[in-house]
Amino acid sequence: MKRILIVRVDKLGDFCHSLPAISLLKRSMPDAQIDVIVSPLIHSLASQFDFIDNLLIYKKDDPNLVELIKANRYDAAIVMHSHKDMTKVIKAAGIPYRLGQRRKWFQYLYTHRAPLNRSACLKPEWRYCTDHIEYFLCQQYIPPADIKWRLWDVSEEKAQWQQFYGKTANEKLIFIHPGSGGSEGSLSPAQFATMADVIAKESGVEVKFVVTFGPTEEPLAASVVELITADGHDAIMAKPIKDIGEFSRSLVAADMMIAGSTGPLHVASLHNAITLGFYPHGSRDDKIRWQTLSDDYKRLSFSPPMGEKTGEDLSLIDAKYVGSQAALKLKKLS
Repeated sequence: MKRILIVRVDKLGDFCHSLPAISLLKRSMPDAQIDVIVSPLIHSLASQFDFIDNLLIYKKDDPNLVELIKANRYDAAIVMHSHKDMTKVIKAAGIPYRLGQRRKWFQYLYTHRAPLNRSACLKPEWRYCTDHIEYFLCQQYIPPADIKWRLWDVSEEKAQWQQFYGKTANEKLIFIHPGSGGSEGSLSPAQFATMADVIAKESGVEVKFVVTFGPTEEPLAASVVELITADGHDAIMAKPIKDIGEFSRSLVAADMMIAGSTGPLHVASLHNAITLGFYPHGSRDDKIRWQTLSDDYKRLSFSPPMGEKTGEDLSLIDAKYVGSQAALKLKKLS
C-alpha cells in the first residue's frame, strides 16, 4: 500500500492521543504517503508534524469531499475513531481497504474491523490508537516500529514563550484552563482558586498563574483570575494567540497545566509538562483512558467518588487536597 488516509476529525485532545499511532505508521512504512484528515480547528497544529505528509480538512456536508478523497486514490483508510459521516465518505470514495473499530452499528461500512473496546477504559487512548495501527500492520505482514510518544520538541522556544506570558525571575508558570471544551466537564472557579491558593502557599516556590480560555470561555477565565488575585497571588489572563497551532506551541512555557480532560491539558502533555487533570468516575475509569502523554511521574489525576450519583459530580473533588498534592509535586520537581 502506497497511499494511506488516517481519519481523525474529532477534538484537540483526541488528535494529540493519535500522534504516537500516526508516527508509528510512518516509521513502519516510511515509503508510504500518510495523509490525515482533521477538523479545521486542528489543521494549524497538525501541520507541524513531519510524519504527516499531507492534511485534508473535514467540513460537515462538504459537497466536494468525496471527490477530493477519490482523486487522491488512497489504497487504505484507517478510521481512528468511530465517525459515521466520514465512514460513509470513504466508502463513497471507493477506498478499497477501510479499517475501523468494531462495536458500532455502521461497522458494516468497513472492509476490516479492529477488535478494540475503548469503552472498557483499560488502556490509555494513545495505546488504543497504536493498537489500531498495529492491527493494520499485522494484516499487511509489516513489523511495527517501536512506539514513541515524545514527538514534539520545541524546548528551544520555552524562554521566549515564558517571556510572552510575563514570567519574571525564578517564577514557575502554572497554567489553568477552567473551560471544558465540551468534553468531560470541569471544576468551579472557586475550586480552581482554592487549588491555586494552596499551591502558592505550600509549594515553597514562587508561582504565577496563567488562565487560558476558549472562544466562549473568557468570562469564566476572568472569574478565576479575579478569585486568585483576591487571595493575593499573581494571576493573569492568557494573551490571545492567532490559532491553535501557535497556542499549542506556547504551552511549552507551562511548568504545570491544571484542567479537566480537555484539549489544552493534553497539548501541554506533548511538552511533558506536569499535568493535573480531573476525570468523571461513573461506571468506568476515564482517568486511565484519558491520562495525559506526560511522563508517569509528571501526571496527577483526580476523580470524584465512583458511583452513578457521585461519579459525574466534579464538585465533590477536594480542591484543598488536590492543591496540596500539586504543591508537593511542584516542590519535588523544582
